[in-house]
Amino acid sequence: MKKERNLLEITKNKLIDLHTHTNYSDGDLSPQELIKLAIEKNIGILAITDHDTLDGIKTIDKSDFLIANSGIQIIDGIELSAKVPKGRMHILGYDIDINDVNLNKKMDELKDISINSVLSIMEQIKRDYGIVFKYNDIKELINSNHNLGRPDLAKLCVKYGYASSIQDAFDKYLIEAHNKTRSTSKGLPYEECLELITKSKGISVLAHPKSLELSEKEFLILLKEMINYGLKGIEVYHSSHTKEEIKFYLEIAKKYNLLISGGSDYHGPTVKPYIELGTGKNNNLQITSLSLVKNINTRTLY
Repeated sequence: MKKERNLLEITKNKLIDLHTHTNYSDGDLSPQELIKLAIEKNIGILAITDHDTLDGIKTIDKSDFLIANSGIQIIDGIELSAKVPKGRMHILGYDIDINDVNLNKKMDELKDISINSVLSIMEQIKRDYGIVFKYNDIKELINSNHNLGRPDLAKLCVKYGYASSIQDAFDKYLIEAHNKTRSTSKGLPYEECLELITKSKGISVLAHPKSLELSEKEFLILLKEMINYGLKGIEVYHSSHTKEEIKFYLEIAKKYNLLISGGSDYHGPTVKPYIELGTGKNNNLQITSLSLVKNINTRTLY
């Protein structure tokens, strides 16, 4: 039996945040804590998009009293890391089937890759800067239940006094170390990312496109290629985007008939303390309507 999803009914006077992370990837909060905070911040539609894992979203019971009573709508999501020669490419997947066999199999593979990637970066900063962590910390990291990433190393840098903050660790060591170890870094070809999302019945969206660090010409060439492989949307609204960039990406979305998405990229008070859930950086986000949400609203559940 079909039932329509009424996402649009609850967007009035409430915010939308379609880009957030939990402690199952590199965020600070558990999925349940994140949802509670979203309710407190008057967010009506929330997507949880952990890096290369479905483990967090799977812990959520959408019939839970707090969720059901508040009326908040949770969209199942993911953020896949794609390999690129420079910059960063992340592809968001929305309204995915979190039980899709192939997608889950690939996420298990990526968890192992993320461990190797972090160990490679760890070796690089040891060679370059003499940074060494204790065995117990490394062991705890490898045995943790979340996908590892550079923020994990940044936290250790702060713990051992090599850096004053997460951002300081990135600026001093981790960006350069990542660039030196790209060959072993985590990530899939973007074509495979798009295919995984499409085959899991999801909607693919290019996240924070400015992070690609491409010229306008290079970006448009890549974008058209990605559209040919199934890309459906672009993240126009993001905490890192300026007003001019938002205007540019809106024009691109219109020109290429792409769905418009947006979100804070919230991680929590430790990893990205300058970004607030729902409202972004210095309140630069106030999202109350998105064509992506309208598209999801027209889809059906069985």
